[in-house]
Amino acid sequence: MADGHDSGRGGHPAEPDPLERYFRPRPGAHAAPGDDGDAGIEGVTIDGMPAPRVPVDGPRGPRRPGRGLSPRAAMSARRQKRFLTLTGTMSVFVLLTSGGAWAFQNYVTGMIDKVSVNGLGKGKDAPKGAMTILVAGVDRREGLTKAQQKEAKLGHFEGERSDTMLLVHVSRDHDSVSVVSLPRDSYVTIPAHKSNGSEGAKGARVPSRPGKLTWAYQFGGPDLAVGTIKQATGVSIDHYVEVNFFGFVHMVDALGGVDVCTEQAVDDPKSGLRLPAGKSHVDGLKALSFARARYTLTGGSDLGRIDRQQQFMAAMLKQALSTKTLGDPVKSTKFLNAALKSLRVDGKLADNLPKLADQMKGLSTDDLTFATVPLSNPDYNAVLWNASTTQSTVQWDEHKARDLFTRIRRDKPLAEHTAKPSATPSEKPEDELTVPPDDISVRVLNAIGTRGLATKAGGQLRDLGFKVTVVPGVARHGLRTTQVQYGPGREDSAKTLAAAIPGAKLKKVPSLGSRVQVMVGGDWDGVKKVKVASSASPAASPGIKTGTATSKLCA
Repeated sequence: MADGHDSGRGGHPAEPDPLERYFRPRPGAHAAPGDDGDAGIEGVTIDGMPAPRVPVDGPRGPRRPGRGLSPRAAMSARRQKRFLTLTGTMSVFVLLTSGGAWAFQNYVTGMIDKVSVNGLGKGKDAPKGAMTILVAGVDRREGLTKAQQKEAKLGHFEGERSDTMLLVHVSRDHDSVSVVSLPRDSYVTIPAHKSNGSEGAKGARVPSRPGKLTWAYQFGGPDLAVGTIKQATGVSIDHYVEVNFFGFVHMVDALGGVDVCTEQAVDDPKSGLRLPAGKSHVDGLKALSFARARYTLTGGSDLGRIDRQQQFMAAMLKQALSTKTLGDPVKSTKFLNAALKSLRVDGKLADNLPKLADQMKGLSTDDLTFATVPLSNPDYNAVLWNASTTQSTVQWDEHKARDLFTRIRRDKPLAEHTAKPSATPSEKPEDELTVPPDDISVRVLNAIGTRGLATKAGGQLRDLGFKVTVVPGVARHGLRTTQVQYGPGREDSAKTLAAAIPGAKLKKVPSLGSRVQVMVGGDWDGVKKVKVASSASPAASPGIKTGTATSKLCA
């Protein structure tokens, strides 16, 4: 009591009770003998007569508790705290799974580290439509203790290197993902750039010259890495993601580890990896060693390491999408935080990441396809500018690699797809189109004499996706009806072309060989879009080895 008012729990005076005046001791009153517990307090008087005192006993205790809590009250408080903690964690999980919620978007964009990268695509339709993302696994050690670096055998090289390069292509409908691993020692041409101090004076102009792919990041960071890969693959890169060693370890630990498999026991002193044959459950540091091990595994081949990296990514995806993770709000939140802290992404992707994650939340390991750039020589000895002796590099198979990257540019699946057989086999309809426009090269010739008509027609066909070459001059005069002419074996391509030109007639001309051409006649009236049967998509080149994430999981 202080001036007739109760004290609150924190020692602060409580608000006066309007009825309290009826229960306050009157000045000068004296306690009745024997009333030690209520000394100095007198009861209420009515018409001058004191009201009888009534002792109150009950389980609730005093009306206003003191500073201390009874064991029962303390237990109740602990239960409330656990409930609030669980509720808060569940709220984070709900935001994670809702994806598009504004609060989750603010949380993600606030947590993630952004990096400015030159040379990326405009991404005007983001986060919709097909997109290609360059993912770089970077040899950056901040966040790891010296003990962890020693245990992981990370070495003490100065500067930063990209240990892993991946081209990740998200399909137009965001229902599948293709991942192409680019060997770090790939023999590529590094474009001209300004030195960052690793190749002479900082800021000096460095000419274009051949080198290893991993050097691009070392000598010029994300900008030079993006420029080098765009030049080597011909693929436009829309976004950039960077994962560092520190984040890699903590993402795995947040999941409680992952399962990996080896055909034989592993003892790799270079990476510190020691595993028995068969399946092993590994933590973050062992997972890092598994993904980086090279010299005592698969003969030191970079391709063997790529295969293990793909196996590991499949295992981590499975674990992240499992009910054990998604159904555990604490684990899923820890994984989200670890992932966000481990990444650096371009600003555009950071803004669109929550929406993109929401659109892709139905993906499974069956929807993720891995591939590696086809090689002509996995041990190509090249003389490079920084050494007088030859260095071992990896040389791509030019033809097969071009086929692989063309499929990415055209948003086509990397794996071979075959049509499902029908219950009652029947011949395909004669009017069914099987070759898409972007797989057809066509020559366009003026066969009526109207000035500029062939150029106009070629432009319209090009807009539909056909690869057009306009032949200059006038091929002939007076052709009234436009003709689609084709050589032996090109009938399917000619059918697609004719379907795009209303009123055009098909004509087989053996002397054309493998060519297809349009003789533009007097009835030319524009073009129309064509629909090609989806079951007849071209098969992947035999030189492109692919496998789904499911196929790379431990049996």
